[in-house]
Amino acid sequence: MSAAPAPPRPSAAADRRSWHRRAARPVSGWLVALLIVVVLHPWIPQSRWLLVHMVTLGLVTTSIMVWGQHFTEALLRTRLAEESRPRQVLRIRLLTTGVLVTIAGMLPSWPWLVVAGSLLVSGAMLWYAAALGAQVRAALPARFGVTVNGYIAAACLLPAGALLGAVMAFSPGEPWQGRLLLAHELVNVLGFVGLTVTATLLTLWPTVLRTRIPERAVPRARLALVGMPVGAVGAAAGALLGAPPMGCAFLLLHLGSFLAVAATLVQAARQSRRQHHRSLVPLFPVLSIAAGVVWFVLAQIALLGMWWASADEQLVSTLVAADVQRLTVPLVAGFLLQVLLGAMSHLLPVTMGGGPRATTAGLALMSRGAVPRVVAYNLALAVLVLADLPGESAGALLSALTLGTLDPADAGSLTRVLVSLVAFAALLGFVVTMMLAVRSSVRLRRAASSEAPTGAADGAAPEGPTIASPTGGTTADGPAPDVASPAVASPAAASPAPAAGSMDRRALTGVLVGAGSVLAAGAFGASLDRSRGSVPAAGTGGAGGWSVAPTGRTTTLDLSMVDMRFVPDVLEVPAGDVVVITLRNDDPYDVHDLVLADGTASGRLQPGETVTVETGVITHDLEGWCSIVGHRAMGMVMRVRAVGADGAAGAEEPAQTAHSSGVDELTRVPLDLQAAPGPQHPVRDATLPEAAGPEQRVRLEITETAAEIAPGVTMDAMTFGGTVVGPVLRSELGARLTVDLVNSGSMGHSLDLHAGRVSPDAVMRTIPPGESLEYSITTDHAGVWLYHCSTMPMTVHLAAGMVGALIVPPAGLAAADREYVLVQSDHYLVPAGAPGYDEAMHEGAHPVSPAKISAERPDATVFNGHANQYVHSPLTARVGERVRLWVLAAGPSRGISFHVVGGVFDTVFKEGEYLLRPENENGGGSQALDLAAAQGGFVELVFEEPGTYTAVNHSFADMERGARALITVTA
Repeated sequence: MSAAPAPPRPSAAADRRSWHRRAARPVSGWLVALLIVVVLHPWIPQSRWLLVHMVTLGLVTTSIMVWGQHFTEALLRTRLAEESRPRQVLRIRLLTTGVLVTIAGMLPSWPWLVVAGSLLVSGAMLWYAAALGAQVRAALPARFGVTVNGYIAAACLLPAGALLGAVMAFSPGEPWQGRLLLAHELVNVLGFVGLTVTATLLTLWPTVLRTRIPERAVPRARLALVGMPVGAVGAAAGALLGAPPMGCAFLLLHLGSFLAVAATLVQAARQSRRQHHRSLVPLFPVLSIAAGVVWFVLAQIALLGMWWASADEQLVSTLVAADVQRLTVPLVAGFLLQVLLGAMSHLLPVTMGGGPRATTAGLALMSRGAVPRVVAYNLALAVLVLADLPGESAGALLSALTLGTLDPADAGSLTRVLVSLVAFAALLGFVVTMMLAVRSSVRLRRAASSEAPTGAADGAAPEGPTIASPTGGTTADGPAPDVASPAVASPAAASPAPAAGSMDRRALTGVLVGAGSVLAAGAFGASLDRSRGSVPAAGTGGAGGWSVAPTGRTTTLDLSMVDMRFVPDVLEVPAGDVVVITLRNDDPYDVHDLVLADGTASGRLQPGETVTVETGVITHDLEGWCSIVGHRAMGMVMRVRAVGADGAAGAEEPAQTAHSSGVDELTRVPLDLQAAPGPQHPVRDATLPEAAGPEQRVRLEITETAAEIAPGVTMDAMTFGGTVVGPVLRSELGARLTVDLVNSGSMGHSLDLHAGRVSPDAVMRTIPPGESLEYSITTDHAGVWLYHCSTMPMTVHLAAGMVGALIVPPAGLAAADREYVLVQSDHYLVPAGAPGYDEAMHEGAHPVSPAKISAERPDATVFNGHANQYVHSPLTARVGERVRLWVLAAGPSRGISFHVVGGVFDTVFKEGEYLLRPENENGGGSQALDLAAAQGGFVELVFEEPGTYTAVNHSFADMERGARALITVTA
């Protein structure tokens, strides 16, 4: 009985396809997850960060690792043994794990988990770089080995970028947040991704175009691939050092190096157009990659201009985080995503195999509807980017791109949503065409397998990669197929290219369809925005709807900002004129800006700065205000009055509801006070600090950060020292206390030490960002003293966390066994969806609500900066110990009736004097210490039984908002 024949051994091509399928699974997973998050992002915390990093870390970095290995083998003309494939897949899985860990740490703001994720990502990339280096050393010299060296250099840059991102997870204040974010983007996007993409395009681009790079361009490309990483690293160093000239010089080096390669790519495209191809060059990869390259160049030019213009001596910075984030859409959605999808639309069909017929069919399917998809996507991105940019130039360009159908004043929230949906539909088109291509490939491979003899099912692919240099060799179709290309279809299989006139008509039709979809969505959205009052009705003079014709004239007016006022606060303009406002910040200390109800914005101005703000045609009255938190509530508003526009008086009312989703600002933010504080919130040590001696110097750094004030609820906080409620300071009677106040925030701040007797004019003045002052007092009087920011509006700055306690013990104070400090503060938050919520400095954080402060409707009343933190981490004592509790009502508005459930105070000290001492002649005791806002004192008690005692604000409404602490007493 003969043995059954052994199954045929899979061909090398089949092995490669099997590896690609396993390695590319995470890429498909990230793409599907990205589409899901795009749909659900309004309900996901940190959604902007998540979308950006799903593209950059998930899609792009994983694709680089997969295809970088593929191109390395192709360019070096080697093929690794199949035994090495599991290690490569393991490396990709390590990267995926690192990205998931990073996301798991970032969404709930667990910085140490973000650090762990960044270490995993860095380890995977360094492993990848080492593997490529080993392949270079083992291979013979190759003409385009410089591309592989570019991959290695780029992979070594990512750990540096990951380190910068991990540091940002700890939310450092400005100027460091902006410096780190800028350096992070320079290293990761311009360095890691930019260098990898550029090195790949040197071989992929001629492959897609079925042409070759001229021999003389290769040395220039080698130099460019050296200049780009040097430029990216140097620019990142300039960002970290706060040195715009240095950073801009290195950014120019990077841009110039990339343009040198781009010129070569343009030359290859022109060469391909002059050649005759037996079948049509796949259009989507060409258009998508080209569009991505254009966005990359434009983003670098924009960054160069922003960086140079934003150099600010007072902020001691370059760009703040909000400025850098303007580049996110151009770099991520414009450059990275388009280049990735364009490359995948070419690489996926040629790696799925099935022979020339299947590959040709797959390429054609991936390019189905290429022109309308690419045009719609890029025009939608341009509309979204330009609609958010201030200035006349951005408005004029937006109007030109949309053929006069849309300007920034028309682009309300619904307009943006509808235009974004068009861009999303274009992205979804890639997924649809990919599924069609996969189905076609499977069908044709099965057909080929049933027709071909054994061993020829895959088009008789040779063992090892089929490679031809981009600079050498030709076939009947012109140049030889480049890296990752299959053999070009035989003449019998090739379909003839359509006539040029037919192609031009198809392309024109595609342009009209793509552009028309965006213009229609924009026009429909603008009409909906106007109908619901989000933007002024076009061509009307206000509520009465009277038409106002443009006059063609321009009115230029001066406007000053000083002392929380616009001067003048009414600008009269003939209806129909265009207004140019010369805006000056004449406030010597504070930062201000101007926002008009039609969306025109000046951007933030440091003291002494001037900017020109241009509006569109004035057809009705417009309200304007300063958007710095609390400044509008302080009365920093103005109005542009349209003289001669009938019915204009009521026109400003709809504008005040702009972008409102119907949520009342006074709606309380729900708190889950049964939950434990988040892991990112370390429980504050309530123990009284030790005495510091007769001379003490303290550094208080002002920062602005997102801080948790209740489980799962973060506030856009302004802080002394990085925490809501600043550090507890201690001084002794007659001692000298010197505070070095450093403003590392983005607006003016100050300090008021209630324990000092000094003239407020100098030491309590508001200092601009980047400045510092020295504030010295002698602590001559005992008490629990409040310190706080005294910059107007004070209620906003205090409610944002800028309060703290200075304790000066009275003379002869007896020792206590335990001493704790409890500072009560009240906080007022803008609820999600209410007007002003989207103006938070930190994504996902609640801004402070001036309306709630005015209405005295706090969301949380807390001890030491966090609601109920001492419920889950109680204070401790032992039976018979004397416990002293120092208490301060920091406000800004609420006092306290401090009580310990189950305890009686035998000592009460309030505002510099004892109200009760132990063993007093009346045998009296105290149940509560009553303190108004800004008052302090201490109480003492001795616990006689073990148990759990509760310290509360006996104004129970405040207790139920978080003013509660447990004291665990043991025997």
